[in-house]
Amino acid sequence: MLKFENVSVKAHSKEILKNISFAPETQTITAVIGRNGSGKTTLLSCLTPAGKYTGSVTLEGKDIRLMSLRERGRHISVLPQILPDAPITVRDLVKMGRSPYLDISGSFTHSDGEYVEKALSLAEVKTMENRLLTEISGGERQRAYIAMVLAQNTRIIALDEPATYMDMQHSKELMKLLDKLKKENGKTIIAVMHDINTAVENADNILLLDGGEAVFYGSTEECIKTSLIEKIFALKKHEYIYEGKNKVIFR
Repeated sequence: MLKFENVSVKAHSKEILKNISFAPETQTITAVIGRNGSGKTTLLSCLTPAGKYTGSVTLEGKDIRLMSLRERGRHISVLPQILPDAPITVRDLVKMGRSPYLDISGSFTHSDGEYVEKALSLAEVKTMENRLLTEISGGERQRAYIAMVLAQNTRIIALDEPATYMDMQHSKELMKLLDKLKKENGKTIIAVMHDINTAVENADNILLLDGGEAVFYGSTEECIKTSLIEKIFALKKHEYIYEGKNKVIFR
């Protein structure tokens, strides 16, 4: 289990995160939501080797700062919001996801190749595998990087606004893919989501940040009941029935 305990981050004497404690449930999707500047991206950065924080982030009781880059890369994958468009092919990018598993010679095994092929298909970028990142659209590049994360095959996947640049269709398909990874592959997914309705529709749990503090962590249903979303985002809740199911939308 991944666990954040009293995680705080300061930058230039400003406290960005304040004593964040939560443990994402295994095989669930946790949406991290909050207004701009609430610390969402900073929270995910604590899972990377570059993350600077006080407190602790542990995986199965082990502080991730004590893990080697290879060990951490076999358990946790993090996809940031800003993605470079380096002049490499989509396939070569996706192959980079296997880096934590390669020996010192960097030789690919048959198994590595299978993970790459599966990732290309799942992210629907197989048809553009030989194109350069500099030649494809922002949405296509986003999907290529998601394929790289899938090839990494970690138990924990952290995504910072993964639907950025995607059109509505591909955004919905991405959410379906994340749900499939959770249910069929046992993945634990933490995703910063800008769109509140996407979070409410797809996440099992919600971590709501405000001013660098965690004001709520729990099931999506319980979060909706608290009225915190309406208060923090100045939105109104609208309930309706769709295909016999109760639905909620905020606007």
